[in-house]
Amino acid sequence: MDLPKDLQPTDKTEIQISDGTVVNLPTVHQKFLAWEGSTVDFDYGNKPLLKYKDEACFAELVILRILLDFGWDGVWVEAYGGTHYLRSMPKTWNLKSEHVLIPQDKEDLLRKIWEAAKTKACFDVFAWHGNQPVFFEAKRTGKDKLTLAQIQFIEGALSCGIPSESLIIVEWETRDT
Repeated sequence: MDLPKDLQPTDKTEIQISDGTVVNLPTVHQKFLAWEGSTVDFDYGNKPLLKYKDEACFAELVILRILLDFGWDGVWVEAYGGTHYLRSMPKTWNLKSEHVLIPQDKEDLLRKIWEAAKTKACFDVFAWHGNQPVFFEAKRTGKDKLTLAQIQFIEGALSCGIPSESLIIVEWETRDT
């Protein structure tokens, strides 16, 4: 899989799914720049801000923008208050003003996974290069763990033919410079 250098997995994370099977998901360990500029108008209740190309971003958007800059397409899938596909920093809890549309075949794939998973949970970033879909889940090192709903999403994706290599965990921490 042709991924940008900053998102190439170097490790695996063992995940046990509901039937007892252990799945090894590719894992990226990354240090993102901490944002040191002025605060943003909306920060999801103090969500960590990172710097990407002189802009304040959440980790999900840093991952997405790295992919977009490398020639991939994709969105941040935000499930708060309904499903929203984002490419920019949210301005309010509403999220409707930042919502973008995705190709129908990508929407159909997500709906198929959600139906199989029996959840509307999703990994944070849904990206694709042609017909090659990849999902990225951002987890802050030492602070975040996969939720039960995210494990259900993994099961749904696998049952829909998404290979485990396309379900990537990005464990991240901040660096100052």
